[in-house]
Amino acid sequence: MSPIPSDVYIAKEGDTLSGIAKKTGQSLGSLIRLNGIKNPNKIEVGQAIYLSERAAFSVQALFLDALRHPIENLAYRLVIDGKAHQGKTQANGLTEQKVSRDARSKVEIHSKDYLGNWQHLGSTISDYGQKLITLVSPYVSFKDQLEPHPPEAPTTPQPTGQPDKPKATQPPLPQKPAGPPSKNNPSVRPHKTKGKHGESVIKIGIDLPKDLLKYMQAYEDKPITEKDWADYAYDLKCEVNVLKAIGQKESKGSAFWRLQDGQGAHVPAILYERHFFRRLTKGRYDQSHPDLSGPFGKAYGPHSKQYLRLLNAYRLDPDAALMSASWGMFQILGANYMYCGYKDVRPFVEKMCKNEQGQLDILARFIRNKPSAWKDPKNKALGKRTSLWDAVKTKDWSAIAFNFNGPDYRTNHYDTELKAIYEKLCDRTA
Repeated sequence: MSPIPSDVYIAKEGDTLSGIAKKTGQSLGSLIRLNGIKNPNKIEVGQAIYLSERAAFSVQALFLDALRHPIENLAYRLVIDGKAHQGKTQANGLTEQKVSRDARSKVEIHSKDYLGNWQHLGSTISDYGQKLITLVSPYVSFKDQLEPHPPEAPTTPQPTGQPDKPKATQPPLPQKPAGPPSKNNPSVRPHKTKGKHGESVIKIGIDLPKDLLKYMQAYEDKPITEKDWADYAYDLKCEVNVLKAIGQKESKGSAFWRLQDGQGAHVPAILYERHFFRRLTKGRYDQSHPDLSGPFGKAYGPHSKQYLRLLNAYRLDPDAALMSASWGMFQILGANYMYCGYKDVRPFVEKMCKNEQGQLDILARFIRNKPSAWKDPKNKALGKRTSLWDAVKTKDWSAIAFNFNGPDYRTNHYDTELKAIYEKLCDRTA
């Protein structure tokens, strides 16, 4: 894991804010201001305490193209507290890091379009911590030129008929795209060709990892039946609606997605966790690929964006990428493959890609084998160890939440929302 920056202190058991101030040479008032602490007598184990303006209020923008590849040499302008900061993006798509006045500072992001005009892309508030604002273009960025355009050829694409209807089965694996790799994005292969009416066209193909696609090609249309739910609940000695509630909470009950506007391949629902990729790769991609490796962040856009990030990470370190995604209806992190009965992450992913029934089987294994964890490490009165299986059997929502969502589950209201979903399912059953 990357070392924690020297201007961030992680609170340990027994720490007080005044004690941290003494240890770090900061004033108590400064720590209160830098961290927005309302009650100086209450800090939590694991809480990040910012020790400098840079750690507390820094802002940086990351510019990516439609394939989430960094856009280099893009003219940008950050307006922070009314002051403009201009420059050009680095090779990794990042702007310079700037520090705002405080957590309430307004931040505006601008960039130049191809005509040289400044475009306002959005605004946000600085907030606490080192803020990375990610902006994704709807276009693919690559370096190439069209062939001379024949004067008789149309200048706009011609309709080719009705769009294809979605197929019931998994579409075939895409072929390796033609053309040499683009210099600024090796996974993109631009190929010069002619359109139906002789117009100049550049076809853009994406070189996708074949072994990963083969896992997804094994998809079967086998949804979980009511008998499946009942059988697994009986085996785990728990209520059916507890298992269903976990699926609803984790993925809204969606085991698979369809890419390409609902017409592409069936792929398991995922959430790519860049902080976990950072941990597994010891932070060596933090600077070159900040979209893929960095501090904890919230979900990054729709499912197609999740898969682009997974594919880009897979090209850097396949196993670390697979272990850094949460998979399927129950969003089980790939790094937990050993608790699901596998010696390697790849058979875990293969089963996740196959069908819903396989995802339910993996959930049951995970529940049985997940090691005990503190039910609530922030409350010493609840200091007993509770296994996930015991929690599922007894409907201990806090312990279930801790096992699926980590120690921040109270902040995310995971336990109360999970319980509410369970109660709604029970009402419908009744």
